[in-house]
Amino acid sequence: MEVDDEEYARELFEILTRPLDPDEPVDSYGTGSDRIDRYGGFGTEVRVTSIDVVPGPYGAQLEVGFVLDLPPGLDIPDSGSIRLLVEREWRELGGYAEPEDYAPVVAGQVQRGARDHVVLHTEGPRPDYEAPDADAQRALLMHVLRRWGEVEQPADDRYVVRLEEGFEVTVLITPDQWEQVLRRHGPPRDHTFDYYEEALVETGADDERFLVVWEGDFARSVREELPPVASPRPPLREIRRRIAEAEASGRPYGWFAFTPRTDDELPG
Repeated sequence: MEVDDEEYARELFEILTRPLDPDEPVDSYGTGSDRIDRYGGFGTEVRVTSIDVVPGPYGAQLEVGFVLDLPPGLDIPDSGSIRLLVEREWRELGGYAEPEDYAPVVAGQVQRGARDHVVLHTEGPRPDYEAPDADAQRALLMHVLRRWGEVEQPADDRYVVRLEEGFEVTVLITPDQWEQVLRRHGPPRDHTFDYYEEALVETGADDERFLVVWEGDFARSVREELPPVASPRPPLREIRRRIAEAEASGRPYGWFAFTPRTDDELPG
């Protein structure tokens, strides 16, 4: 059964504001059965206070209000809000048809929004980089893309980058979008791991074949159109099923860099 935006927001609010039972198991990373990461203080130092559906340029958005506990002596507003996508087609394509699957993402964005809120009110807005003229900007874009691999430009605002591993990514970026990225993140800095290096070296999922610009940042996507859609993760109900099967068989669930021990003995 399809859930309308308002009902979706109500269910999401209930998940994000649910108090944890003191005996509820939470792993060492602060993640419980709802997959919400509380290690950074979500639900304690940072709490969701409201979720409203509001119009946006790409359909419905969520305006998520939050409050944060501030240390003594920090005289800044103790509340703020962020806006996130929630348009039905986008959330279904992205694997967020159920509010419980979107909740961990929203919680992470709320924590990021709380950090940005504190930085903005303590340090002030960071001055934008004064980008050079159009020709110099295009030269910078080609320089950034060629760090990554061989570059072809089959059409305006469209670049195909071939990585050494044989993986191809199509970069869709207009001159105005590139200037927006430059103003936000500054010029590329060679011989250091800068924003551009980080954004481009992440190959993403196999079906995330497009790199687009979203709110001044590069974003991986399974499609060309905005807003970007990441490759869907398994739904929470499927993760719970896999965990239950693993526990019933005595096998650990998840990815490990080494084979987990099944006893308490130390090696040697």
